Amino acid sequence: MLAILSAPGSRGDVNPMIAIGRELRSRGHDVVISLAEPYAELAEQADLEPVSLLSREHFAQVLSDPAVWRPLRGLHRVVQTVAKTFLQPHHELIARRHRPGETVLVSHPLDFASRVFRDHCDLPLIDVHLAPMLLRTPTEPPRLTPWGIEPPIIKRLFRFGYWVGDRMVLDPMLASAVNRLRRDNGLSPVKRLMNDWWLSPDRVIALYPEWFAPATVGHVPQLMHAGFPLDDASNATDDEPIRSWAMSAAPIVFTAGTANHHTRGFFEKAVQTCVALDRPGLLLSTHRENFPPGLPDNVKSCHYAALSTLLPHCAMIVHHGGIGTTSQAFATGTTQLIRPMAFDQFDNATRVTRLGCGTWLRKDRDLTETIRHYLDDRSTQESVDAIARRFQGLRPTAEIVADEIESSLA
Repeated sequence: MLAILSAPGSRGDVNPMIAIGRELRSRGHDVVISLAEPYAELAEQADLEPVSLLSREHFAQVLSDPAVWRPLRGLHRVVQTVAKTFLQPHHELIARRHRPGETVLVSHPLDFASRVFRDHCDLPLIDVHLAPMLLRTPTEPPRLTPWGIEPPIIKRLFRFGYWVGDRMVLDPMLASAVNRLRRDNGLSPVKRLMNDWWLSPDRVIALYPEWFAPATVGHVPQLMHAGFPLDDASNATDDEPIRSWAMSAAPIVFTAGTANHHTRGFFEKAVQTCVALDRPGLLLSTHRENFPPGLPDNVKSCHYAALSTLLPHCAMIVHHGGIGTTSQAFATGTTQLIRPMAFDQFDNATRVTRLGCGTWLRKDRDLTETIRHYLDDRSTQESVDAIARRFQGLRPTAEIVADEIESSLA
């Protein structure tokens, strides 16, 4: 079997796909993965065949744009600069490598090429959804912004809001490019891509558990929940010194995600908070220019650390609300304070708050007092401990997904 995977996003998007690919390789299958050039080496280390469809320069330009980290505007920029750029090259890759009767496509949400190819060549397509924000569930609408006017709880308004979004925003951004590719392959045009066409009719796999998003259960018949993917390169040794320090210091961890170039102000506030509370802190960012100069003795910085092995030794994590960081905090029983900026982050933060495992911040000025409160909040600690127990004895998510991929060709 040949599996062609797509992962045109940042490391939080890439890690789960690489874990799935690694599991497939261990079963003797061929795996090709298309991604951004900065992550090709990670795929090679997992014995996958990487194909870089987004150059290092293009990807850096996308992430350096401050508008990427704004509500709604961020989604617009990513669709324009990543999804559309990825569309034609990934379709060409599938056409070159496709082995009739032996190929399964495994697609990331920003990959529309696989959906087009499935329509004209009739081969299995497995959609992989990292977060529940991607499903339009009227009984529990996903939160897309920090604004108080949403999400709408009246079904008619909910559907109308998405109709407006499809017709006025999403289709104008995407439909012409997708339909041009469809036309080139003898297919009729589609409308309301994200509502009527986007989901694979074969299988949609949610990489989160049912308890995290109950309204998604049964939302579409082809949906299954595989649980959170917790693979984060925890076998790496380059973060051993910082992990050893954390074992004795129990720091508060601060991160805004591996892809964010614009966190200097957040880290400056984090340092002030650690000084005010007289607590050790750890700043995580792959972009060293984000770190303030002259850190005090009780604050350290690190470019990357595997959260699965770091967080058990930490007092709390303050983060952006990415689904990968959120799930690692759940699994390790770590209280979360979330300062969402864009994409699925507002929705993930809302779900964390609803589960009693932390809260989300609207302003950095509230950071110090909010941390002070949650450091000693017994109710929150009981909630995070209860959630962490749900992870005990679970089968690895990559194995579950690999089973589904294999069965799609049976």
